[in-house]
Amino acid sequence: MKNLRATLLRLALAFGLSFALWAFVSFSQNPEESVTFPEMPLQVVGLDDDLVIVDGSGLPTQVFPNIDITLRTDQRQLATLRRVDLRVVANLNGLGPGEHIVPLNVEATRSNIAINVATGGVEPAQVPLRLEQLSSAEIPVRVEIQGNLPFSFERSEPRVSSAGQPIQTVRVHGPLNRVLLVSEAHALVNVDQLRATYVAPLSLTALDAAGQPVEGIRIDPATVTVQVPINPVVGLKLVPVAPQIVGLPAPGFEVRSVQVTPPLITLAGSSGPLDAVDVVTTASLDLSGARQDLSFALELIFPDGTSPRSGEPDTVTVTVAIAPIERAFQVMLPAQVQVVGIAPGLTATFNPSVVNLTLTGSSAVLDALSQSVLQAQVEVSGLGPGSYTLAIQVNLPPGISLSGETPTVEVVLRSPPPPTAVPTATEQPTEATPPPEATLEVTPLPEVVPAPEPTPVPEATLVPAPEPTASVETNE
Repeated sequence: MKNLRATLLRLALAFGLSFALWAFVSFSQNPEESVTFPEMPLQVVGLDDDLVIVDGSGLPTQVFPNIDITLRTDQRQLATLRRVDLRVVANLNGLGPGEHIVPLNVEATRSNIAINVATGGVEPAQVPLRLEQLSSAEIPVRVEIQGNLPFSFERSEPRVSSAGQPIQTVRVHGPLNRVLLVSEAHALVNVDQLRATYVAPLSLTALDAAGQPVEGIRIDPATVTVQVPINPVVGLKLVPVAPQIVGLPAPGFEVRSVQVTPPLITLAGSSGPLDAVDVVTTASLDLSGARQDLSFALELIFPDGTSPRSGEPDTVTVTVAIAPIERAFQVMLPAQVQVVGIAPGLTATFNPSVVNLTLTGSSAVLDALSQSVLQAQVEVSGLGPGSYTLAIQVNLPPGISLSGETPTVEVVLRSPPPPTAVPTATEQPTEATPPPEATLEVTPLPEVVPAPEPTPVPEATLVPAPEPTASVETNE
């Protein structure tokens, strides 16, 4: 038993010494070295067929960051190792829609290459990827036609076809977030001054509800054939529409503008009736008493022997802009004078007691003002006895101004006369008595009455103001 144990021990020792000797010889003759491969492209594998990688904006992308890798290998393998022998892989197997942090792996493209990735030898070691569900939807095709045809030519509705078959819709494919934005496939046709049918293959553009292009979408089919029939038409004449307007707006209002939509109508008919037509009239629009804008759909009255061309309306919209007359008017109105701010103990007389004011403003505001009583105030606060010529102050409503010079009023302020003492004499008695007290009689002051009012002013009449300023009359 002891001999067996000794034998096994000698065998193990011999094997260890042999391996150590082999390793020493191998590493001495073919030592390991580190090698770096910068900016290696990233390859994505394992992506489900119904998923797509998108960027931060939700657009499909195949652009990924480059990866730096560092390997440890022996000199013999390093001499034959090339960049194409390696690849950096992001395995998406089993991942669904959403944001993911995917670790990166380094793989050899040849079976006879042994790879030993150094610690921290993959930079970056992981990448964020966003996966989006692929989707598709059918959307309508809309053809936009630009340009004007020559007179006496007309076009029919455009026709869209693919592979010889008429179509009205196409299918779009892409990330779900982009497909949901698409509302139509758009094609643009320019038929300006064409005299024959337009036929051409056109590329389609996916547009959202606001008419903006949607990127990241594939349209099937991407190109369609668009045909716009253009044919000559005889017996046509383009004439303006003249609305029949009757009545006048309310007093103080005026018609600012009249707009007709559409302003022109194309008539069809034989040459005789068409030659006699210059305008097309409408049913009557009554403006009597109007104070605001009016808009009505009025029927067109077509002359005998004519009719609207196919596709032309038989009614037009007439919009009449009505606004207050902005021309300034003048009116002369009386105003009662009132003296305010008389200091205690003073009396005042003034002349005139009524002044005539020349006012400028719109007719509506002046009409309302003429029905009220105007007050003109004269301020004498802080003034002592004396004679003064003072300008009046009038509180006028917005939209009315006082024209010409401001009327003035002559104001006389007086102090009351001092009271008069009237002593009463009596006989003195024999005995010595104190003198009798004096009795004062106070004479009351007469009441101050304003000067007589002038003759009443006749009823105010609005007169258009010829100039920005006007004379002011005052009655003395």
